[in-house]
Amino acid sequence: MRRKYGRLRKKANVVVFPGTFEKLVEKGLTSVEKGEFEQAVEAFDQAIVYEPDFPEFLGPYAVALYETKDFERAKEIAARLLHSGTANYIDVMELYLTISIQLQQYDEVEMTIGTLIDEGIVPDALLSKFRYLRELNGRLSERFAEDEPKIQTKPLTLEEFLKLDTLTQQYALASLEGTDLNDMIPLLKGIVELPEVAPLILTFALTLLHQAGYEEKVTIRKFNRERVVIPAELTMPGQDSMTLEVLDEIERLLFKEPSRLEMAKGLIEKFTITSFPFGWGNYEPKEVAEAYLNYIEYLFTGESFAETELSCYIQQIDNDSDLL
Repeated sequence: MRRKYGRLRKKANVVVFPGTFEKLVEKGLTSVEKGEFEQAVEAFDQAIVYEPDFPEFLGPYAVALYETKDFERAKEIAARLLHSGTANYIDVMELYLTISIQLQQYDEVEMTIGTLIDEGIVPDALLSKFRYLRELNGRLSERFAEDEPKIQTKPLTLEEFLKLDTLTQQYALASLEGTDLNDMIPLLKGIVELPEVAPLILTFALTLLHQAGYEEKVTIRKFNRERVVIPAELTMPGQDSMTLEVLDEIERLLFKEPSRLEMAKGLIEKFTITSFPFGWGNYEPKEVAEAYLNYIEYLFTGESFAETELSCYIQQIDNDSDLL
């Protein structure tokens, strides 16, 4: 249960009405749960002015900043949470290290992980995760840092990959973009043909096979759908003619409502990436656009919407894309 504070707070010399801080925190937490990270950051930015050291929302705040690519502030908030004595120290440390990798602070990551492992701070159950995070950091350091000696890393096996959590799987694949993928093709092919892998991970692996020019057939299974494709021949997410026509139609319908239009574009982008290589089926672009119109109205008002096969599919993709 979330703690409530009833005392009066002051911002400068102005008394803040009771409940203001709590409402901001609640709004931020709810926004994170919905994947609305920009709204979460906006709420937490206001809340932290009132309670700079209140630990309850620092974790979600750091996540929201990370998702909006404000990595410098995300690291600052994660560090503040680490120093607060949080009970979830290892989880927060993993987030802190992930942010540091994004900031290309590879030496700090290597030193920190080494210290954590050497001093026995990492639980045995999480050792493999931190060791792989260390290896990933080394691979990225090799790729981006200048004047560093090259370190040969052994390709990850499918069994090792499946032991990683979804976030680490994502970074493992992201680290391969733009590299020579010849040695990784068996792993990537194995990933895309496993329906139990998260949909977004399947998308990342499939786009890497496309990058590698892989011309053999693979079978993709997502959302109770199955399709045989040749990765080299695929059009990348969001670049197909159907998506472009849906976007044109949604702009026509919502050109006077910019907030709803931006939400619609974001939902469509999430759909094309998460569902790839599947689309909306045999619906016309106008039907798809109208389904998004109804779904957005539901998101804005909370009122029920017509639960057609298409609208339920759109909602499913929206929900599943927030799980990564």
